[in-house]
Amino acid sequence: MKKLTIAALLGAQLLTAAQPAMAAELAAAGEQRVGAFGGLRVRLPLGGNPRENRIRAGLTLAPTLSSRAQDGESRLRFGEGLELGLRGREPIRLSIGGRDLRRLGARDENDRGIPTGAWIAGGLVLVTIAGVVFIAVALENADDSD
Repeated sequence: MKKLTIAALLGAQLLTAAQPAMAAELAAAGEQRVGAFGGLRVRLPLGGNPRENRIRAGLTLAPTLSSRAQDGESRLRFGEGLELGLRGREPIRLSIGGRDLRRLGARDENDRGIPTGAWIAGGLVLVTIAGVVFIAVALENADDSD
């Protein structure tokens, strides 16, 4: 009986030692990381209607999402952010989220969006607010020990 118990204990120890070692995962399965991209982005379409697919280029500040699968595949996706760019022969445009800022309030193709007067009024309000903040900061930091 003593030999059987010793054999059983040795066998149990060998079974636990013989288990395969699992490799440490560098990244969790389905891990996603959010980031940002700032720089020059050029888009060159590779098919479709040539009149609709034109070369786009612009200075961009956009969100990114990178993901890594368990099999090692990694993907990097760029979102639509703030872009100052050109599309074909159109004039330079500023877009947020892929929408032209000039047509931000447009309801359909014939609607021109936000009127020019509203843009001018908004600009004047922003300049006024910036001026008030500048004067307030300047007065607070002024040295009265003349």
